[in-house]
Amino acid sequence: MDIAILFGIILIVLFVVAYLTKRRFGVLGLALAAGALLSDLWADKLTPLIADSGVVVERPPLLTLVAAGIVLLPAVVLFVSGPVYRKSNERLIGAFLFALLAVALLVEPLGSGLLLSGESKQVYDVIAENRVYIITGGLIIAVIDILFTRIPKRGGKH
Repeated sequence: MDIAILFGIILIVLFVVAYLTKRRFGVLGLALAAGALLSDLWADKLTPLIADSGVVVERPPLLTLVAAGIVLLPAVVLFVSGPVYRKSNERLIGAFLFALLAVALLVEPLGSGLLLSGESKQVYDVIAENRVYIITGGLIIAVIDILFTRIPKRGGKH
């Protein structure tokens, strides 16, 4: 599969899910960062355990799927709970930033398990060369978004 198509599919699916769940980018962005860190620490150790349980995948390698899954898992868990956006334009921007940050964090795990040549290699190289800037900007915006997250006050006397 062409890497540009794969990244496009990932971008669209994550955008749609983030938009529909209305979750704030700050929480999801930091969850992606946590997932990337956990993936670096645990993907090599978990892959043999998953392979021993009977999961067999030839293309892409199981390590690639495990690493990508660990990156996304904390954010996926937070899709069911957490602060939300109220306005549609905030949801659009937050969902786009979430999907873009996820793709930037998945470049390394996915690129290591796919055969790249020609145009696919060029697309991959452009994303890989700019991933540091995308991740840095995304995390800064995520922290700023968390600063503007307001916890709803409970009404009534306690």
